[in-house]
Amino acid sequence: MSYAGGNGIDESGITAAADLSSYQYHFVKVDANGRVNICTAVTDVSLGVLQNKPSAVDSPARVRVAGISKLVLNQAANEGALLTSNTQGFGVPQGTASHFCGAILLHATGGSGDIHDALITHLYSV
Repeated sequence: MSYAGGNGIDESGITAAADLSSYQYHFVKVDANGRVNICTAVTDVSLGVLQNKPSAVDSPARVRVAGISKLVLNQAANEGALLTSNTQGFGVPQGTASHFCGAILLHATGGSGDIHDALITHLYSV
């Protein structure tokens, strides 16, 4: 079952910190200047998942902050997997309980580059 069609809450009053046109459906975070940029570590606290393709600094960025979003994964994972970001904003299974969980995978995925539905969360698992 696919949930495409926008079941969630988007934040659209923010701007991109760089050209993010290649990072649609990747985890993003807020940088020191209040702009969004790609998550670059499993310890990053994600704001959510980028929904559009901003092509320059200060371009409008739309981020899904709650609900269901498409998410690009970087490896195979089972449904129900807790996901965090890797160094390029891809969703990866959470390896350590102290890492931030940005989403829960709703369907199993086969591997790198797969795009699947995930429920956006904002929690640390313990």
